[in-house]
Formats: sequence, structure tokens, C-alpha cells
Amino acid sequence: MIDHLREHTGLYLLILFWVGVTVAPGPWIYAVLPLSVFLMRQKEAWPDMIMGFLIILILSDMNPGLVPMRKVKTAKYGYIVALSIVFLIDTARFYPISNIFKIFLPFFIYSFFPLLFSGSPVIGFEKTVSYALLYLIVPNYILMNYRQQGWTFFRNFLFFIIIVLWFSRIMTYFTPYWWTFIEGRFRGLFGNPNGLGIFSFLTFILAYAINYMNKQLFSQREKIIVFGSIFYFLIACGSRTSLVASLMFLGFARFFSLSPFFGFLAFLAFIALLEVAQNNVVFIVRSLGVEEYFRVETLADGSGRYFAWQFAWERITNDGFFLFGGGFGNDEYIMRQHYPYLRSMGHHGGVHNSYLTMWFNTGIIGILLFFRSFILMFIKANKQAPIAFALMFSVIFSVLYESWLTGSLNPFTIMLLIVMTMMSEEEIIGHQHA
Repeated sequence: MIDHLREHTGLYLLILFWVGVTVAPGPWIYAVLPLSVFLMRQKEAWPDMIMGFLIILILSDMNPGLVPMRKVKTAKYGYIVALSIVFLIDTARFYPISNIFKIFLPFFIYSFFPLLFSGSPVIGFEKTVSYALLYLIVPNYILMNYRQQGWTFFRNFLFFIIIVLWFSRIMTYFTPYWWTFIEGRFRGLFGNPNGLGIFSFLTFILAYAINYMNKQLFSQREKIIVFGSIFYFLIACGSRTSLVASLMFLGFARFFSLSPFFGFLAFLAFIALLEVAQNNVVFIVRSLGVEEYFRVETLADGSGRYFAWQFAWERITNDGFFLFGGGFGNDEYIMRQHYPYLRSMGHHGGVHNSYLTMWFNTGIIGILLFFRSFILMFIKANKQAPIAFALMFSVIFSVLYESWLTGSLNPFTIMLLIVMTMMSEEEIIGHQHA
């Protein structure tokens, strides 16, 4: 990790510079971010470009109470545009192009059609383009870095994440409590504890996949630091869904490593146990003596999620969004119109379900197209990495309680794309132990 810090000192100084420019008066960050991308391209700092993109997405998810940092929420668009321009200029250097965008291309082509029914077509168009760009840009930058550095890139990328997470923990000693905590739950650099939980879960499956595919990449001490850190933040944030998804992946990975048959049996058993647990969840939690950690008083209504799901489904079926949806951003547009009613019923936030959110936006046709591509990609990956299905099922569970899968410029979808690239691209997965 010391070697990583020494090698990427310039990136960490650049990140501090970005933060300084952001909190300073004026819109300078909007120019600084794309200029930084072009400068990194000139210096052939390809790893820094993707790590820098990740930290910008994390900063854009920060507590909205930190008013100066709100600029990052819109400045991040300049970063992905700059990455896209570099990709277009240097397309020949990225060949052969990643297959992930091609696999999802039918979904992206279709996703422009529902914009005809959008209440906010301009915003919907921007979100659609940014979502497609993310699936085009990120996998190709990952491949570029792998071709130049091999598995060392993934090693440094994981170290970068761990350092960012621990920096957010150290922040608690010199910043106000509300910056990094909310109601006793740690959120670090993220807007809420569940965001940190999702990120920790995705970091866990990334770290597990890297270690599975190249067991010699980390020393035993480094493995303890990496996985110990991840589980520390999973516990500290108090995200029930992310903790269960992580344990679910860990268990399924064992079964699928034995054989797909045992893996699917384990999945069916999990569904049956989940049904039993849902009917007796409060009793189980109290019997284990962890009612405070699992916030037993909110388990019955899923912290307001079940009401939000019911409301969203009513809007989908009654407002004509069942078949085609209303374009990207439609969920936010509809929910925002009903915020007074939702707040009066005790719900704050959006749909909190990626399936319903995608249904809002692209209809059932969009859902079928997206998950057709999603499942095909993991079927392909499973041929050489049996843990692929374990990863897929744990993600499918995670997005049941949050809408992160449908967002483009958040710090979560990019993490899943990195895992998907590593697991599905032949030149990476075909050299698992290189």
C-alpha cells in the first residue's frame, strides 16, 4: 500500500486541489475537472483518470448540508464528457472495444423511445445519454488500464478505495459530527449510511472477485487489511440490506464454486428462508439481541419502503407507465409531484427499488431488455468463474431495496461495471492467475 501511495501521490494531491477549488467561491470546478482529465491523458495517467472519476462520483453523493460541495453534483457531468472526448480521440488505442456496451445496446436504443411520454424530456434525455456513456466509457477504460498494467491496476484500484474509506473515518476527528454521522450511523463521504453500505458491499464483491481470480495478488496481511476494512464499514454504517447481500454473496460463492447445481439449490433455499424470516423477522432479531443495531422498530414497514413501493406500483399501473415507462428520470418527476402526500405518510425519498424505478422509466419492455443483457453477461462469465452467479444473485437482492442500479453518475453503478468488466472480458478472465 505504501508503494501505491508513492506511485499515486499526484492523484491524491489533485483530489485535494479539486476539493479546494470546489469550496472556493466561483464556478471554477466546472472548468478544472475536464481540464484535469485532458492533463492526465497527456501524462498517460490512465489509472488516475478512472480513480479520479470514482472519487468525483463519491463527492457528488456527499451530505447535501455541505453546501459548497453541491457543485460537484453538476460538475461531474464535465468529467464524463471529458472522458468521452478522450475515448473518441483515442478510439484506436482502446481496440478491441469492450463487449459490455454491445450486450446492453438493445436496451440503450430502446430507452430513448419512452422519452416520448416523459414529463421532463430534456432531463430524461440527459440521463439516458449519461447512462449509456457510463456503460461505454468505464469498461473500456478498465480494459485500457489492464492492458497497460495487468492485475497491478486492480490491486491499486482496491487500495485507493480502502484509503478513501479510512480517510472518511479519520475525518470524524476534525469535522462536525453531522458531516459523517446521522442518527448514530456512520455515513462517511456519502449522503446517507445506506450509500456507504452499498459501496462497501460492491467493494466486497470486487475484492472477492479479484482475490478469486488472482490469489497471488495480495499478501495475507494485505487481505486482512482489505477485507477487515470492508466489513468494518459494513457494520459501522448499519445497512441491513448491504450486510445481508454481502453474507449472501459469501455463502452463494461457496456453493456455486462447488457446482451450479448446488448454487441454485442454495438460492432456492435462501428464498424459502427469506419468506420465513420476513414473517418472523422481529422475533428473530430480538432473540439474537441485536434489535438496536437492526432498528427493529422500522423492520415491519421496511423503513417506509413498502409504502413507497405500493405507491409507485399504483402510479405505474394507473398512469400508463406499465408497458413503455416514461423515460429516464420519470420516477423522480412523478415522486416529486407527490412529495407533500408522501411526507405526510412518513416517507422521505424516492422509490427505493431498482425494479420499480426502471419500470417507471422504461416499462416492462425496458426491464426485460436490461435484465436479458444482465443475465446473459453473467452466464458468459460463469463459464470461467463459477462465482459469477453468486455475484449476480447478491446484486439482484441488493437492488430490491435501493434504486442505485438505475442511476448513471453515482458511485455504485461504476463499481458494478468494473466487476462486470473484470468477470466478462476474455482477456481478463482468461488470464485469471497471471
